[in-house]
Amino acid sequence: MDDAGKRLLVVTGDFPVASETFIAAHIRGMIARGWKVAVCAGTIDPEGVSRLYPHNPPETFAVEAPALKFRKRFRFNQTRGLRRDFGGDWAEQFPDGGGPRMYSRAHVLLEFARAWRPDAVHCQFGFQAPFAGPVANTLGVPMLVVFRGNDFIRFPLEKGWGIYGKFPRRTVAIAHSDFCEGLLKRHLRVKVARVRRGVNRASFSPPKRADTWAGTVRLVVVGRLRFFKGHHLALESLALLRRLVPDKRFELTIVGGGDPEDSLWRKAEIFGLRERVELTGMLPPADVGEQMRKADIHVIPSQAGAEGFVENFCTVASEGLASGLAVVASNHGGIPEAVAGAGVLVPGGSALELARGIVHALNTDSPAGWAAKAAERAERYRDEQMMDDFERVTLEAIGD
Repeated sequence: MDDAGKRLLVVTGDFPVASETFIAAHIRGMIARGWKVAVCAGTIDPEGVSRLYPHNPPETFAVEAPALKFRKRFRFNQTRGLRRDFGGDWAEQFPDGGGPRMYSRAHVLLEFARAWRPDAVHCQFGFQAPFAGPVANTLGVPMLVVFRGNDFIRFPLEKGWGIYGKFPRRTVAIAHSDFCEGLLKRHLRVKVARVRRGVNRASFSPPKRADTWAGTVRLVVVGRLRFFKGHHLALESLALLRRLVPDKRFELTIVGGGDPEDSLWRKAEIFGLRERVELTGMLPPADVGEQMRKADIHVIPSQAGAEGFVENFCTVASEGLASGLAVVASNHGGIPEAVAGAGVLVPGGSALELARGIVHALNTDSPAGWAAKAAERAERYRDEQMMDDFERVTLEAIGD
């Protein structure tokens, strides 16, 4: 890398989003390694950027507002504008069914990218690749695309894998798990690379765990308040645990924002658990880490959806392991690979199986014993290793 540093254009949705710690970590890591980084996102929260990067922030550009103006301006002569931007074969560069929203985002992204002159375009989700691909192709630079979950599970089921069928030749699809890598290699006609997941140890680190379980066992669930995340199952398991282990008191903390909390509170009241349940809402990573340090068992109750949803890698599983927690998790998607022998896997969608898994964790080992297993597994999930992989893959793509 020369003294000026390579230039990386990162494309994502809204930025920053509190739950997307992996995006903030990637950008911070590349800047720390001497890269010039610009972030193009649907919307930009300047205060959030300042909080994340108080000393060396990336350059930022909001895409959605100018894209909307472009859609209105070129409503009747869109083809001429796209031909001017991407050449006479512009239609061949976009996936079938691409519409005004996709075209307008590509137009404004290209305008910024031409002025900024990146060495590579990095899409944080597969969703951005259909409009970022023509931009990378026009600039003659590689495009890297990280597939994280819905973008390779539910999205292709709705749109078909053809939505990813016109990637530029110099595209690298990035997977974090065997589960994801297998699907990408089966369906995409581009290079697929593996990047290990990393956890920010400054936010997630283990306290000293006890040799015996206390009279009160604290459970924590971390994830967006969405039905498929299974928060309701965690609540139901809390009710069952009163009967399964009557000599212990179980308390549950649910960390996450999203859908209204009313249904969870109603369920807690029905079961007489209101005093044993805490809903924190969305928290910044450091506060999520603090909730994990206060907990004894990390519960991941997500359930496979009828429309095809399963967890890809489950970032919170690696964060729970880094926090030295016993992990009790649903056995689907990429979760088994993330947890491996450091936790208890149970059939998803069943509060009873979840409760039995928690009982099994109590009976199998002590908090200190589980912490030792978690620490061994968590060594696979270090930020430094993830950034080594990201930089290597990016440099290989540029030099290809």
